[in-house]
Amino acid sequence: MVGEVKTLFSLTLLSVAAASDMQSFQISNRLIVSGILMGCIFQVQELGVGGVGIFLLNVSIPVILFYPLFLIRALGAGDIKLFSMIGSIWGLQVLCTTIAASFLAAAAMSLFKVLFHRNLTSRLRVFAEYISAVLASGRLLRYPQESQGKQHVIHFSIAVLIGYAIAMEVAY
Repeated sequence: MVGEVKTLFSLTLLSVAAASDMQSFQISNRLIVSGILMGCIFQVQELGVGGVGIFLLNVSIPVILFYPLFLIRALGAGDIKLFSMIGSIWGLQVLCTTIAASFLAAAAMSLFKVLFHRNLTSRLRVFAEYISAVLASGRLLRYPQESQGKQHVIHFSIAVLIGYAIAMEVAY
């Protein structure tokens, strides 16, 4: 029973986050905080007081892992917070599966986008120049933002939603 509630709750929040991201390129902090608070409640309900430690660990892992991607603007803060929300509600196995599946979904979305816009070669050139600049400077740099607007941006929240759906299929 609790599993179904958590599944529906997570799916609802992730769907609302993806819709918001598509509309405004932002994910509401209220939505994230609601999910994280419910995640703490779920963990304490299932594991007792020890659930607080699991909760804190699972909320922290995505922030620690993906902070470098945020620094170079390859991943948005809202996307990282979505992973923290999933970790707070579910735990390490679902979190890790969601992360892996999300990045695979994002790769597929990105490939489709560059093929659709017929700019794979130019995007690979930008990436190669970025890697060269990072290696030459010896530090992380911001990934180049194009003057063409958001044409090259994917809504990673959609990939997280897809990744979560895949994780639920694997888990159950």
